[in-house]
Amino acid sequence: MRSQLIPGINPAFARRFGTLKSNIQEVAELETAIASMKAGVSSFGAFVPKELVRSILSKAERISVGGESRDVTLMFADLKGFTRQTEGLEPEVLMPALSEYFEAMEKEISGNQGTVDKYIGDAIMALWNAPLDDADHPVHACRAALACLQAEASLNSDNGALPLRPLQTRFGLHTGRVVVGNVGSLSRLQYTALGAAVNFASRLEGLNKVYGTRILVSSDVAVHVESMFLLREVDHVVPAGTSFPSRIFELIAEKDDESGFLASVAKKRELEEWRVCYDLYQSGKWADALEALQTHREIATNKLVVDVFIERCSRFAFKPPAAWDGVYRFEKK
Repeated sequence: MRSQLIPGINPAFARRFGTLKSNIQEVAELETAIASMKAGVSSFGAFVPKELVRSILSKAERISVGGESRDVTLMFADLKGFTRQTEGLEPEVLMPALSEYFEAMEKEISGNQGTVDKYIGDAIMALWNAPLDDADHPVHACRAALACLQAEASLNSDNGALPLRPLQTRFGLHTGRVVVGNVGSLSRLQYTALGAAVNFASRLEGLNKVYGTRILVSSDVAVHVESMFLLREVDHVVPAGTSFPSRIFELIAEKDDESGFLASVAKKRELEEWRVCYDLYQSGKWADALEALQTHREIATNKLVVDVFIERCSRFAFKPPAAWDGVYRFEKK
């Protein structure tokens, strides 16, 4: 850049002064550009996983369609009765209320090493062990689900202006092999997981409606966490839209006395009674199971799940299945 000479000023000094002024201006412009880039990256991280943003910047590679096969734990969460609760709400009221709920859930998910993949209406899809490695992903997913229930209880007891009360979220957790990466077109990509495991996690969330439960996990999750968490086997099923049977479990609490998610003595006693009833059912002893279930119903905190099996045992006692293998096959979602 050539400096403009100022009358009365030594030309050599003017040239040096002009160069100095130019350098300072360039540094200021660079500082502004860096600040804008930081703000842009921070905003970008609100739309896609921050870990993915950091990876893109560090590798300085062009993003492309594709992914990798890996084991992940998936969570689907959905609000009970959302459509009914929001029928009379204006969008200006609904949007901040739903955002407040999402923020509380995302805080617990990310705080337990999970990544929110997407929001689908009032539902949440999250995953563990992608994009960052997490050797204990089933454990962290279970802990996140319990923490989300605690956060939900806090929102329900708060005196704020959340019009969606009472909040009641149902969760489905499943561990399985998926392809995780960028899907879409070259002009518009989304980082997500694809595969049968995703579908199964979604089906698990929906089965909470049948059993009156809040958190259902698959046997693939249970095998990794049963030493750390209190689980109740609920059923052995083939959900509608899937092909293979799976034992499904209700996630109750942690076993560690130092955790904040513990079960009471009464709850543990209830689960022991349930196990007796469930074993009779699985053995095909319909009359004995029916009698045990009717007695157990008097103390059951979740009477819906008991009623489901009372109805089945009553039906099977009248007309036993041709070949009982302990698996209940759902025909409707």
